[in-house]
Amino acid sequence: MATKPAAKSAALKAAPTKPSTSVAVKKPSSSALVSIKEQMARDLAALAEKTAPASGNKIQCSQDKIFTLPNGTKTAGPIDLVIVDFCTQHTLYPGAFDKNNIVPPICFAIGSNPTAMIPSKNSPELQSDACGACPMNQYESAAVGKGKACKNSRKLAVLPPDASADDPIWILEVSPTALKGFDSFVASVARQFVVPPYGVIVSVGFNPNETYGSLVFTDPRPNENLEVAYSRRAEAADLLKAEPDVSGYVPLVKKPMPSRRK
Repeated sequence: MATKPAAKSAALKAAPTKPSTSVAVKKPSSSALVSIKEQMARDLAALAEKTAPASGNKIQCSQDKIFTLPNGTKTAGPIDLVIVDFCTQHTLYPGAFDKNNIVPPICFAIGSNPTAMIPSKNSPELQSDACGACPMNQYESAAVGKGKACKNSRKLAVLPPDASADDPIWILEVSPTALKGFDSFVASVARQFVVPPYGVIVSVGFNPNETYGSLVFTDPRPNENLEVAYSRRAEAADLLKAEPDVSGYVPLVKKPMPSRRK
Protein backbone atom coordinates (compact mmCIF):
# COMPACT_ATOMS: atom_id res chain seq x y z
CA MET A 1 0.00 0.00 0.00
CA ALA A 2 1.50 3.32 -1.05
CA THR A 3 2.35 5.84 1.65
CA LYS A 4 0.43 9.06 1.45
CA PRO A 5 2.54 12.21 0.87
CA ALA A 6 1.55 13.75 4.20
CA ALA A 7 2.44 10.62 6.15
CA LYS A 8 5.75 10.26 4.31
CA SER A 9 6.69 13.87 5.14
CA ALA A 10 5.92 13.28 8.82
CA ALA A 11 8.04 10.12 8.82
CA LEU A 12 11.03 11.98 7.38
CA LYS A 13 10.75 14.65 10.07
CA ALA A 14 10.63 12.03 12.82
CA ALA A 15 13.64 10.05 11.54
CA PRO A 16 16.90 10.81 13.43
CA THR A 17 19.49 12.76 11.42
CA LYS A 18 23.13 11.65 11.19
CA PRO A 19 25.74 14.16 12.35
CA SER A 20 27.45 15.92 9.39
CA THR A 21 31.19 15.43 8.88
CA SER A 22 31.57 18.37 6.49
CA VAL A 23 33.49 21.47 7.55
CA ALA A 24 31.88 24.86 7.18
CA VAL A 25 33.90 27.13 4.90
CA LYS A 26 33.57 30.82 5.50
CA LYS A 27 33.25 32.69 2.24
CA PRO A 28 35.34 35.84 2.01
CA SER A 29 33.39 39.04 2.11
CA SER A 30 33.29 41.40 -0.84
CA SER A 31 35.51 43.87 1.02
CA ALA A 32 38.11 41.13 1.65
CA LEU A 33 38.14 40.25 -2.06
CA VAL A 34 38.70 43.88 -2.96
CA SER A 35 41.61 44.06 -0.51
CA ILE A 36 43.19 40.92 -1.99
CA LYS A 37 42.87 42.26 -5.53
CA GLU A 38 44.46 45.54 -4.50
CA GLN A 39 47.38 43.68 -2.92
CA MET A 40 47.73 41.50 -6.02
CA ALA A 41 47.98 44.67 -8.12
CA ARG A 42 50.75 45.98 -5.86
CA ASP A 43 52.59 42.65 -5.98
CA LEU A 44 52.30 42.62 -9.76
CA ALA A 45 53.76 46.12 -9.99
CA ALA A 46 56.62 45.09 -7.68
CA LEU A 47 57.67 42.26 -10.01
CA ALA A 48 59.49 44.78 -12.17
CA GLU A 49 61.92 45.33 -9.29
CA LYS A 50 62.53 41.62 -8.71
CA THR A 51 63.36 40.40 -12.18
CA ALA A 52 65.78 41.50 -14.86
CA PRO A 53 64.59 43.39 -17.93
CA ALA A 54 64.20 41.41 -21.12
CA SER A 55 67.50 40.65 -22.84
CA GLY A 56 66.09 42.26 -25.99
CA ASN A 57 66.96 45.74 -24.69
CA LYS A 58 70.65 45.02 -24.10
CA ILE A 59 73.53 46.11 -26.32
CA GLN A 60 75.70 43.02 -26.78
CA CYS A 61 79.48 43.48 -26.92
CA SER A 62 81.35 40.53 -28.41
CA GLN A 63 84.93 39.60 -27.62
CA ASP A 64 85.85 40.26 -31.25
CA LYS A 65 84.82 43.91 -30.78
CA ILE A 66 81.40 44.01 -32.42
CA PHE A 67 78.32 45.79 -31.05
CA THR A 68 74.93 44.16 -31.60
CA LEU A 69 72.18 46.70 -30.99
CA PRO A 70 68.74 45.64 -29.69
CA ASN A 71 67.30 46.18 -33.19
CA GLY A 72 69.73 43.59 -34.60
CA THR A 73 72.18 46.04 -36.17
CA LYS A 74 75.84 44.97 -35.92
CA THR A 75 78.64 47.49 -35.99
CA ALA A 76 82.28 47.82 -34.98
CA GLY A 77 81.45 51.28 -33.66
CA PRO A 78 81.97 53.68 -32.19
CA ILE A 79 78.32 54.40 -31.41
CA ASP A 80 76.94 57.67 -30.07
CA LEU A 81 74.85 57.34 -26.90
CA VAL A 82 73.35 59.36 -24.07
CA ILE A 83 73.85 57.80 -20.62
CA VAL A 84 70.58 58.47 -18.80
CA ASP A 85 71.73 56.79 -15.57
CA PHE A 86 74.07 54.07 -14.34
CA CYS A 87 74.71 51.82 -11.35
CA THR A 88 77.28 49.37 -10.00
CA GLN A 89 76.67 45.63 -10.19
CA HIS A 90 78.55 42.75 -8.57
CA THR A 91 77.92 39.19 -9.77
CA LEU A 92 79.51 35.94 -8.65
CA TYR A 93 79.04 32.87 -10.83
CA PRO A 94 79.65 29.25 -9.81
CA GLY A 95 82.33 28.65 -12.45
CA ALA A 96 83.95 29.93 -15.62
CA PHE A 97 81.71 31.67 -18.16
CA ASP A 98 80.26 29.32 -20.77
CA LYS A 99 78.23 30.99 -23.56
CA ASN A 100 76.58 27.64 -24.31
CA ASN A 101 75.44 27.19 -20.72
CA ILE A 102 74.34 30.48 -19.17
CA VAL A 103 73.64 30.04 -15.46
CA PRO A 104 72.34 32.51 -12.84
CA PRO A 105 74.77 34.16 -10.40
CA ILE A 106 74.97 32.61 -6.97
CA CYS A 107 75.46 36.00 -5.30
CA PHE A 108 74.88 39.53 -6.58
CA ALA A 109 74.62 43.16 -5.52
CA ILE A 110 73.21 46.29 -7.18
CA GLY A 111 73.84 49.79 -5.86
CA SER A 112 74.86 53.36 -6.57
CA ASN A 113 77.97 53.52 -4.36
CA PRO A 114 80.80 51.16 -5.44
CA THR A 115 82.42 51.40 -2.00
CA ALA A 116 79.28 50.46 -0.03
CA MET A 117 77.81 47.52 -1.93
CA ILE A 118 75.55 45.09 -0.05
CA PRO A 119 74.66 41.66 -1.52
CA SER A 120 70.98 41.13 -2.26
CA LYS A 121 69.09 38.90 0.15
CA ASN A 122 67.67 37.19 -2.94
CA SER A 123 71.10 35.76 -3.80
CA PRO A 124 70.88 31.94 -3.98
CA GLU A 125 74.17 31.53 -2.05
CA LEU A 126 74.88 34.70 -0.08
CA GLN A 127 78.64 35.02 0.34
CA SER A 128 78.95 37.88 2.82
CA ASP A 129 77.04 40.65 4.59
CA ALA A 130 79.03 43.30 2.70
CA CYS A 131 80.90 43.15 -0.61
CA GLY A 132 83.91 44.98 0.81
CA ALA A 133 84.56 42.18 3.31
CA CYS A 134 83.76 39.29 0.96
CA PRO A 135 86.72 37.02 0.10
CA MET A 136 85.29 36.54 -3.40
CA ASN A 137 85.53 40.31 -4.00
CA GLN A 138 89.26 40.53 -3.33
CA TYR A 139 92.02 40.63 -5.92
CA GLU A 140 93.64 37.26 -6.66
CA SER A 141 90.44 35.45 -5.66
CA ALA A 142 89.74 34.47 -9.28
CA ALA A 143 90.45 30.90 -10.30
CA VAL A 144 92.73 32.19 -13.07
CA GLY A 145 94.85 35.34 -12.96
CA LYS A 146 95.05 38.06 -10.32
CA GLY A 147 91.53 39.44 -10.68
CA LYS A 148 88.43 39.04 -8.54
CA ALA A 149 86.17 35.99 -8.52
CA CYS A 150 83.22 38.40 -8.24
CA LYS A 151 82.64 40.40 -11.42
CA ASN A 152 82.50 44.14 -10.73
CA SER A 153 80.81 46.13 -13.50
CA ARG A 154 78.85 49.29 -14.27
CA LYS A 155 75.41 48.92 -15.83
CA LEU A 156 74.32 51.84 -18.01
CA ALA A 157 70.83 52.88 -19.13
CA VAL A 158 71.35 54.58 -22.50
CA LEU A 159 69.45 56.17 -25.39
CA PRO A 160 70.41 57.15 -28.94
CA PRO A 161 71.01 60.91 -29.22
CA ASP A 162 67.89 61.41 -31.36
CA ALA A 163 65.60 59.24 -29.19
CA SER A 164 61.99 60.22 -28.63
CA ALA A 165 59.99 59.93 -25.41
CA ASP A 166 58.64 56.56 -26.62
CA ASP A 167 61.87 54.87 -27.72
CA PRO A 168 62.99 52.00 -25.43
CA ILE A 169 65.91 52.49 -23.09
CA TRP A 170 68.87 50.20 -23.79
CA ILE A 171 71.21 48.55 -21.29
CA LEU A 172 74.99 48.54 -21.76
CA GLU A 173 77.39 46.80 -19.39
CA VAL A 174 80.89 48.09 -18.68
CA SER A 175 83.29 45.22 -17.94
CA PRO A 176 85.85 45.29 -15.09
CA THR A 177 88.70 46.20 -17.48
CA ALA A 178 86.88 49.41 -18.50
CA LEU A 179 85.73 50.62 -15.06
CA LYS A 180 88.53 53.12 -14.50
CA GLY A 181 88.06 54.61 -17.95
CA PHE A 182 84.32 55.00 -17.46
CA ASP A 183 84.67 56.58 -14.01
CA SER A 184 87.26 58.99 -15.42
CA PHE A 185 84.84 59.92 -18.22
CA VAL A 186 82.07 60.69 -15.68
CA ALA A 187 84.46 62.84 -13.63
CA SER A 188 85.72 64.72 -16.70
CA VAL A 189 82.15 65.50 -17.89
CA ALA A 190 81.27 66.88 -14.46
CA ARG A 191 84.44 68.97 -14.46
CA GLN A 192 84.34 70.20 -18.06
CA PHE A 193 80.60 70.57 -18.74
CA VAL A 194 79.30 70.80 -15.14
CA VAL A 195 76.46 68.36 -15.95
CA PRO A 196 75.60 64.72 -15.18
CA PRO A 197 76.32 62.16 -17.95
CA TYR A 198 72.87 62.61 -19.52
CA GLY A 199 73.85 66.20 -20.33
CA VAL A 200 76.24 65.04 -23.05
CA ILE A 201 76.46 62.72 -26.04
CA VAL A 202 79.41 60.32 -25.88
CA SER A 203 81.06 58.07 -28.44
CA VAL A 204 81.42 54.50 -27.14
CA GLY A 205 83.94 52.24 -28.85
CA PHE A 206 86.41 49.45 -28.16
CA ASN A 207 89.86 49.98 -26.72
CA PRO A 208 92.38 49.33 -29.53
CA ASN A 209 95.05 48.46 -26.96
CA GLU A 210 93.04 45.57 -25.51
CA THR A 211 92.78 42.13 -27.10
CA TYR A 212 89.16 41.70 -26.02
CA GLY A 213 86.18 44.02 -26.22
CA SER A 214 86.90 46.60 -23.52
CA LEU A 215 84.87 49.82 -23.85
CA VAL A 216 86.18 53.38 -24.07
CA PHE A 217 84.19 56.63 -23.75
CA THR A 218 85.37 59.58 -25.83
CA ASP A 219 84.39 62.86 -27.48
CA PRO A 220 81.69 64.16 -25.09
CA ARG A 221 79.64 67.09 -26.46
CA PRO A 222 76.47 68.88 -25.37
CA ASN A 223 73.22 66.90 -25.62
CA GLU A 224 70.78 68.97 -27.69
CA ASN A 225 68.01 66.46 -26.91
CA LEU A 226 68.34 67.02 -23.16
CA GLU A 227 64.61 67.12 -22.31
CA VAL A 228 64.01 63.55 -23.46
CA ALA A 229 66.91 62.11 -21.46
CA TYR A 230 65.93 64.14 -18.39
CA SER A 231 62.32 62.91 -18.52
CA ARG A 232 63.40 59.24 -18.71
CA ARG A 233 65.52 59.20 -15.53
CA ALA A 234 62.92 57.46 -13.31
CA GLU A 235 62.34 54.77 -15.94
CA ALA A 236 66.08 54.24 -16.27
CA ALA A 237 66.48 53.90 -12.49
CA ASP A 238 63.79 51.19 -12.41
CA LEU A 239 65.56 49.23 -15.15
CA LEU A 240 68.92 49.47 -13.43
CA LYS A 241 67.73 48.20 -10.05
CA ALA A 242 66.07 45.12 -11.58
CA GLU A 243 67.73 42.02 -10.14
CA PRO A 244 69.00 39.16 -12.31
CA ASP A 245 66.69 36.21 -12.84
CA VAL A 246 67.83 33.42 -10.49
CA SER A 247 64.75 31.22 -10.90
CA GLY A 248 66.83 28.70 -12.86
CA TYR A 249 69.40 28.32 -10.09
CA VAL A 250 70.38 24.71 -9.40
CA PRO A 251 72.72 24.03 -6.44
CA LEU A 252 75.90 22.24 -7.36
CA VAL A 253 76.05 18.73 -5.93
CA LYS A 254 79.33 18.26 -4.13
CA LYS A 255 80.77 14.79 -4.45
CA PRO A 256 81.70 13.19 -1.12
CA MET A 257 85.37 12.73 -0.41
CA PRO A 258 86.49 9.09 -0.71
CA SER A 259 87.13 7.47 2.63
CA ARG A 260 90.66 6.41 3.44
CA ARG A 261 91.38 2.75 3.78
CA LYS A 262 92.91 1.63 7.00
